[in-house]
Amino acid sequence: MKSHSTRFWLQRVLLLMLVLLFSVSQQSFIVADAAPPINAHASAKARQLLAYLTNVPDGMLISGQHDYLEAPDEQNNKLQQISGQYAGLHGYEFGGLANQSRTALREQRQRVVNSAIQWSQDGGIVAITFHQALPGKPKTWKYVQAKITQDEFNRYITPGTPQYKQLIADLDEVALSLKTLRDADVPVLWRPYHEMNGNWFWWGNKQNYAKLWNLMYDRFVHVHHLDNLLWVWSPNAPNAYSTPYNLSFPGINRVDVLAADIYNNDYKSYYYTDLLKLAQGKPMGIGESDILPSAKVLQKQPAWAYAMTWGKELSTTNSQATIRHFMNQNNIITRDHLHESLR
Repeated sequence: MKSHSTRFWLQRVLLLMLVLLFSVSQQSFIVADAAPPINAHASAKARQLLAYLTNVPDGMLISGQHDYLEAPDEQNNKLQQISGQYAGLHGYEFGGLANQSRTALREQRQRVVNSAIQWSQDGGIVAITFHQALPGKPKTWKYVQAKITQDEFNRYITPGTPQYKQLIADLDEVALSLKTLRDADVPVLWRPYHEMNGNWFWWGNKQNYAKLWNLMYDRFVHVHHLDNLLWVWSPNAPNAYSTPYNLSFPGINRVDVLAADIYNNDYKSYYYTDLLKLAQGKPMGIGESDILPSAKVLQKQPAWAYAMTWGKELSTTNSQATIRHFMNQNNIITRDHLHESLR
């Protein structure tokens, strides 16, 4: 009992220290303790969020929950109903997967935007994933997972081709929704083209993946001035189905946050240590997971800043008792424990 009590108060002190860091000079805190965003024109709130993520104390973890495009609050609300706590980070989806019309997709994204604005105003962190269907094709899961050759991929990233023009049109459409979040001063952990080191998405296992990443970055930053975005590079854990991280890494100067997608409770140590080396001090997260990470995992892998449970996996792979226990541990940062400076 004594050991448990000591650990409880130590963790509470660490959380208090994180909060107090934002009570002092915010500007000096950002300069001293966090690498600057890759976008030199990043908004003040984006810089503040990046600093916060960088300074989450080792062993503490921001809880996260993903929701689907068609129901942007369903799973996050379910998490709160089960545990009594909201996640600190709410993940959303921007990709159309149900063959939506352009009008329907705009309306669905607007509902996501409305939820994200409210979530940010309530003090939570916003993350958005983008499952992009192959440009020019129906927006369905089939075309997110389209099998294309390297030569076919090259046409999408070569200026002037019909495929390139279709890609740009898709990106410009997405930018409209992101601009609404920018204008509302909502910082976003933007997570596009994830799990690129596997072969299940059309952008996966391509020799020049970085060109696609850079194309989107340049379009969003230099054309659309989406200065509210922090860029999250999120490969799959380098397991039997995925290649090592470094083969698809766009470079440390092209990512703000690094994340690994880990399923089936497969938290191998080298998934963590390899990403830690690549990150060079930038914040790391678990981009997607199903089974909530155990206390033992977090003890051995203390630098994870957040973990986002994927959609319905919350309750299909975790019991309600497990969810309640996880969300109410004193080293788990829920929305109520995020500092008010993030509001």
